[in-house]
Amino acid sequence: CRQVTHSEDLPQISVVFIFVNEALSVILRSVHSVVNHTPSQLLKEVILVDDNSDNVELKFNLDQYVHKRYPGLVKVVRNSRREGLIRARLQGWKVATAPIVGFFDAHVEFNTGWAEPALARIREDRRRIILPAIDNIKYSTFEVQQYASAAHGYNWGLWCMYIIPPQDWLDRGDESAPIRTPAMIGCSFVVDREYFGDIGLLDPGMEVYGAENIELGM
Repeated sequence: CRQVTHSEDLPQISVVFIFVNEALSVILRSVHSVVNHTPSQLLKEVILVDDNSDNVELKFNLDQYVHKRYPGLVKVVRNSRREGLIRARLQGWKVATAPIVGFFDAHVEFNTGWAEPALARIREDRRRIILPAIDNIKYSTFEVQQYASAAHGYNWGLWCMYIIPPQDWLDRGDESAPIRTPAMIGCSFVVDREYFGDIGLLDPGMEVYGAENIELGM
């Protein structure tokens, strides 16, 4: 991936983090990670959507930290009642102002060069929804465990699962190449903001985690 070059006129992105009673240190780790590993000209804003947390650390302490450290870059949106994962994401979409929006859980880390390939693919075709590759960070040691490149599918219980990439991708022998996938997961995706609205967003009537995987995949 380090050998791949991208155009300098890529669109900007708004990164939306959703959380409820997440540890403050974990949220700030996610914020620092995305700010440090996204070119400043591409990162329009970071939006933190607090789905009515009752942890006092996530009120004044969080506001004070991000406003002092990242004035104008990091915005905090607070729901007055618990809306649930889907409607909290939609709240972040409403606030976002960049042409591209990335939705993530608030306990992730970003690596160097994560944004450019996703933005380049969407610029080629605004109808693409991009799923950044996810590796595992071990909670006891913070060691990064790299997952094998994969597409996504569903098991019979409609839970998302990793599947072997299509043969044409394997034949290319290029691990940096994007993988076409018939399904997706909802906790990490990047999409054209207007296109997301054109296809109807996420169904605000969904209450249970995992339903968005099915809806967007279909």
